[in-house]
Amino acid sequence: MFFGVFFVIFYLMMILIANASVALELVGLWFTFRKMGLPGWKGIIPFYGTYVLFQKLWDVKQFWRMIIYTGIYAGTFLFGYLFSVFGGVFAVTGSDYRAMSISGVIFLILGILLMIASIVFLILMPMLQFQLYKKLAHAFGLKDSWAWGLLFLSFVFLPIIGFHKNIMYYGPVNQV
Repeated sequence: MFFGVFFVIFYLMMILIANASVALELVGLWFTFRKMGLPGWKGIIPFYGTYVLFQKLWDVKQFWRMIIYTGIYAGTFLFGYLFSVFGGVFAVTGSDYRAMSISGVIFLILGILLMIASIVFLILMPMLQFQLYKKLAHAFGLKDSWAWGLLFLSFVFLPIIGFHKNIMYYGPVNQV
């Protein structure tokens, strides 16, 4: 009984923390966009806010590249998962239970290879996002270390950029 109540309270606290972090990130985006001279509402719309950041700070082609990487990641992971599950089922449900089905083993191996391939795109997406956050930090006159903070703790660093009086927007900085 005690553990059940403890886990319910723990679960509710985790939901509260998750919602608070999302709210902090959205408020930070709103005020960061306002500092950049853009309407704040543009920052809180999913995909569009990221598109506007790419447009203002970098290049729209990079946004579409990130969208393509996300789609390829989702597709390879989904098909890899489905192939490996069905391959595993077909591998052990061959005509003879002592032998494995060749088609099932092929599906299983293909599924595992697709899931491993999806890791490449899982790495490429944050790399692009890090480059965007680096450009955002430089646009506000901040160092590269802020990009790491924006990548991993955006619900902390975006409100700091949005609300701090001494952090000013200087515009995009072209760097190689």
